[in-house]
Amino acid sequence: MPEQTVPAVKQFLGARREDLISFLRQLIAIPSPTGSEGDVAKRVAEEMKGLEYDEVFTDHVGNVVGRIGHGPIKVLFDAHMDTVDADQPGWTVDPYKGEIDGDTLFGLGSCDDKGALAGMVYGAAALKAAGFPADQVTVYIVGAVGEESCEGLGVAHLITKGGVRPDFVVIGEASDLGVRRGHRGRALLSVTYQGKTCHASVPQLGDNPLEKIAPLLTGVVPLNQRFLNDPFLGKGSAVVTSVTVTSPSLNSVPSSATVYIDRRMTVGETREGVLDEIKGILGGQKATIEVVKVDQPSYTGHPRSGEEFFPPWSLPEDHPLVQAGMQAARAALGREADLGRWDFSTDGTFTAGVAKIPTIGFGPGDGRYAHAPNEQVPISQIIAAAGFYALVPWALAQSGRRA
Repeated sequence: MPEQTVPAVKQFLGARREDLISFLRQLIAIPSPTGSEGDVAKRVAEEMKGLEYDEVFTDHVGNVVGRIGHGPIKVLFDAHMDTVDADQPGWTVDPYKGEIDGDTLFGLGSCDDKGALAGMVYGAAALKAAGFPADQVTVYIVGAVGEESCEGLGVAHLITKGGVRPDFVVIGEASDLGVRRGHRGRALLSVTYQGKTCHASVPQLGDNPLEKIAPLLTGVVPLNQRFLNDPFLGKGSAVVTSVTVTSPSLNSVPSSATVYIDRRMTVGETREGVLDEIKGILGGQKATIEVVKVDQPSYTGHPRSGEEFFPPWSLPEDHPLVQAGMQAARAALGREADLGRWDFSTDGTFTAGVAKIPTIGFGPGDGRYAHAPNEQVPISQIIAAAGFYALVPWALAQSGRRA
């Protein structure tokens, strides 16, 4: 990339550092659980317009999109606007104040995923201010909806129905400023046992489904010893995460019981195989095994449905996008970045796993703080990530490559 590019990007971000952090704190102050991202979307659009994006719009499901440039190489940057709820115990700071202690900013969504989103919004502005080749690259910054309930579903609407088909995708999720080139797939399975309800004082008159689930509960753990192990993505895994019942009261035998299993899939594991392995440990008990479906309208009221089954994906180290990411990270950080995989799942399940669009990831923060009390992110990492987001399009323009 041109010699003056990196200093120009860093100068812009240094001059707007307080604006960027103030913007992030404002995003944190706006509650945005899945399905209620509307106010955050408005604030993001407002900031994009103030930073003089070439175009800002909101699609039918509520993704907010800012565009800079009009070139043939199209790069989409994705970070989600929704968060989990703040009702988990252990918070010692207000989850909505964006409190700062030294280099650490606390707040719900700071690490997952508003820190990355704020960095992308300002990174694109830095890119434009540095005079990037707008006739070579088109950059889309996307604040996506609904990732926490069904990753990939929000950005899928934009790509399949919103007319935005990128050549490359950069996912903003916590990576501690490392470049990520893949992660395992994920399936959420439900196993439902039917019974017959009755009063708990006469259990012999009913058919208790909870008494049927033991083979499944004890059989899931040994399954982990048999899963495939990919050299890069690692081994598949399975864990029981919840058991729910349908019952008129706590003094009744339930009429049904459902066990939920989180299944992480590696290369070579298939939908049919995942379902068959659960069938094999039921111990002869009759049960209905399904992939959990999501049917939740967006905050715009538009239907948003899908199922919790996401394939694994990875991009080779020598792919032009990975190399552009490593070059951008080197320039932004002044050092070599860690190159690896995510252990958790992201919107890359759709962009790379389903749509087969070359995808990498990079974000501020440590993933262990996501979904945790006192969620936090280093301010210095937000600024560094913004520089990375600004420099990736330069590196791709320099290579002149399209997917």
